Amino acid sequence: CSELLLLDEPTNHLDLDAILWLEDWLKAYRGTLLLISHDRDFLDAVVESIVHVAEQQLTLYRGGYTQFERTRAERLVQQQAAFEKQQAQREHMQRYIARFRAQATKARQAQSRLKALERMELIGPAHIDSPFSFSFREADQQSSPLLDLHEATVGYGDSAVLEQVKLQLAPGARIGVLGPNGAGKSTLIKTLAGTLQLLAGELKTGEHLAIGYFAQHQLDSLDPEASPLLHLARIAPAERDQTLRNFLGGFDFRGDRIDEPVRHFSGGEKARLALALIAWQ
Repeated sequence: CSELLLLDEPTNHLDLDAILWLEDWLKAYRGTLLLISHDRDFLDAVVESIVHVAEQQLTLYRGGYTQFERTRAERLVQQQAAFEKQQAQREHMQRYIARFRAQATKARQAQSRLKALERMELIGPAHIDSPFSFSFREADQQSSPLLDLHEATVGYGDSAVLEQVKLQLAPGARIGVLGPNGAGKSTLIKTLAGTLQLLAGELKTGEHLAIGYFAQHQLDSLDPEASPLLHLARIAPAERDQTLRNFLGGFDFRGDRIDEPVRHFSGGEKARLALALIAWQ
């Protein structure tokens, strides 16, 4: 048995049963575990501490993810209060120095405050992660139903994965598709998106239907040498540069990052860009 287990997002592409099995296995693991995950429930179930990486620093928090959020929020409030208090104190000292440093009777006190000001360890303002701010633009017209799958067989080549499928989607519906790996979830989605042909049956789509499709392999379709701005400009060539920059800023692509080739991006950043391109369309 290993003494140290390093896991980098182990729940990616696992079905729900496999995630629950992994949770139980890790709880029983007797060695030291270092885990990267964006699954809050998974973290709460498995870990005893959180190391938060931000502004090129690592900060240790005791407890799971829920406790981390609570403690970090408290620290941010305290830091902001301390920052504002120090700023007021510095402003008061600077006004005193500016007023009395030229007066012989007050020069010593002014010089003392100046030295204290120079020695003061500055408290930075509380940094809260940049919020995302974007919206999916409303369609001018909607069809109802959006699509209708009737007596369908879906699969690859001559191999059927699902048969006798009946599915009708209405505007505004929100539906989760669950099932074990290999059950045919992605095959069904690819068929609805039009990237796979029906093996049998009928698929009717609404007259005004437009589909945004994000797949597991979506990141492979990005041009590694192109920047986020260039990716968006390619699908919106007539749009103003600033409009594109503002839109990408809503997905937290800002500053130099917006003009960098995506080959330098993490998997999460690439996924965020792929979602931004879908949102624009």
